[in-house]
Amino acid sequence: MKIKITPEDPIIFFVKVKGPRGTREFRAVLNTGCSDCLMSLQDARDLGYNAFFEPFTRTGEGRSAISISDIFETDEIAVEEISIGDLVAKNVKVLTKEMPRFAGIEGVIGLSFLKHFNTTINFEEGYLTIEPFSNKP
Repeated sequence: MKIKITPEDPIIFFVKVKGPRGTREFRAVLNTGCSDCLMSLQDARDLGYNAFFEPFTRTGEGRSAISISDIFETDEIAVEEISIGDLVAKNVKVLTKEMPRFAGIEGVIGLSFLKHFNTTINFEEGYLTIEPFSNKP
């Protein structure tokens, strides 16, 4: 996958997330500074994941996570599959977090997805390339 990018604009994908109860497609922004992917708690539940931590009532088991602007408590789940186009990553670590849904962004693609692929960001030529690793013997 090769897409045109500019340093001024966010990199946004349509992603598919597969769970025990089906598949959901939504828009996610790429954040190479984020070690994990993020999706909403409700989306995780709807897909059939055991995501029960409620940050406001403190029920369920959670863990702390740190973002550039926040320290928050979250569930950590292993998502069966995340795909962007023909790129498919299995058993991807995802944190649940309610995010403001401005501009239709409903998730974050972080390094827990990208580590499954060879990823190149070339600002000089204006392209992002994500491709499977070579299977060299």
